[in-house]
Amino acid sequence: MLRYLLFALLMLHGAIHLAGFFTPVAGRVMAMDKAPGIYWAACSALFGLTSLLLILHEKHWAWVALLAVVSSQVLIASAWEQARFGTILNAMIVVVILAALFVREAPVMFRD
Repeated sequence: MLRYLLFALLMLHGAIHLAGFFTPVAGRVMAMDKAPGIYWAACSALFGLTSLLLILHEKHWAWVALLAVVSSQVLIASAWEQARFGTILNAMIVVVILAALFVREAPVMFRD
């Protein structure tokens, strides 16, 4: 059950990152060749990859999740006024990741 809740949270956060890709810059939609938009889309893809690894029971999903959260927080810091509430989701994800990595009983939480 917790696995699917985390899956939903990761997918939601990844989808929200796509907003950074489509955010207007100087009155127009960001083009594909604009670096900030690509960073937001890449971070969204990292969250999608993490979700996939989690559902497929891959043992290294937590490390990919940590990479996604760190890159997410860097992007959030760069657009703090608009994206600051993403920090709450990142904190929730980090708590689960740390539990999965360092608490001996954590893998039991993620079994079906």
